[in-house]
Amino acid sequence: MQTMTKKTIRDSGIELLKIIALFLIVISHVVQTLRSENPYVPYHDFIVNLSVASTDIRNFILTLFSYFGVLGNSCFFISSSWFLLRSSKYNPRKWFYILFDVWFISIIILAVTLLVRNGNIPGKLIIKSCFPTTFSNNWYLTCYLLFYPMHLILNSIIHIMDKKQLLRVSVALFFLYSVFNFIWWGLFFASLIILWVAVYFVIAYLQLYMVDFTNCIKCNIILLLLGVAGYIGIALAANILGLHITFFYNKVLHWATNCNPFLIAISIALFNLMRRLTFKNKIINYVSSLSLLIYIIHENIILRFYYRPAMWEYIYRNYGYDKLILWVLVLSFLVFVFGAVTAVIYDKIIRRMMQKPVDSIYSLIKNLYLKLESEILKFH
Repeated sequence: MQTMTKKTIRDSGIELLKIIALFLIVISHVVQTLRSENPYVPYHDFIVNLSVASTDIRNFILTLFSYFGVLGNSCFFISSSWFLLRSSKYNPRKWFYILFDVWFISIIILAVTLLVRNGNIPGKLIIKSCFPTTFSNNWYLTCYLLFYPMHLILNSIIHIMDKKQLLRVSVALFFLYSVFNFIWWGLFFASLIILWVAVYFVIAYLQLYMVDFTNCIKCNIILLLLGVAGYIGIALAANILGLHITFFYNKVLHWATNCNPFLIAISIALFNLMRRLTFKNKIINYVSSLSLLIYIIHENIILRFYYRPAMWEYIYRNYGYDKLILWVLVLSFLVFVFGAVTAVIYDKIIRRMMQKPVDSIYSLIKNLYLKLESEILKFH
């Protein structure tokens, strides 16, 4: 979310990782549309059931693609965590601008679709589009908006711990909310935000006390290979078990969860490796700065429920699925480009037009809150 107006240009290694992570997320979402029934469209011919075990190698590749979203989200969160751990201030204006972008983009897409479809959109989708954060239309953004104000409190807790205490807390949280919940989600009152707290403590320990490891290229390549082996191995095992044991028949995608420790390991290794790249590129940095917008746009609730299924139905009827893997990649590329181009237009035109009104709204809300806070503090 850095802008190119700043004089100093950030190293582009991590920014490139964010772009790659975002493309992996797009692939995962395109495959999700391919494998999921949609209550808002009357056609379902294009759907491929990837939740059941299969001997078709294409289905297994698409299953691996389904894990890409978790991997991309982990890369994003670990990248953010690395810098949030060094933060000593909370920026409420930044928080408000993210909230506004999520809401305003949702309203724009809703308005355009209402015109295109002559108002033919279910009331449930209209309500969700009007309150995108409340209904977690983009779960990652809602979770981040909740997590971001917490990071200073977590930082305070982390910095009063000694090395042994932080290690114990990190290991305990990681096993409780990643390892155990990877086996069966929901144990120990798990939630995504608690999982993020667990990962945040792990990244804190790495940053504070394992500097040699985080800077070791060989160590992180080994961690990357172990993570990839585990990620592919668990998916393959689930498919093989499903072919022979009835209980596992429809559990092929059971392991494609955000608490997957193999994907978290891959994300940590990739971040450490990409962090070592110290080149600078304005284009990469700018595209990376738009990653939030691209994420919001491409996974908008209306676009994913109406337009992506229509694209898959068109491909299925006109070209078939003989080259299904290629179509996934082509469609993912088109969705990514559409999101990027739309994000540039939004950034260059709409954001600039709306900056003063948004600043005014933010100042109004801030002043009202400060007055309310002042009145509350008067009570004894």
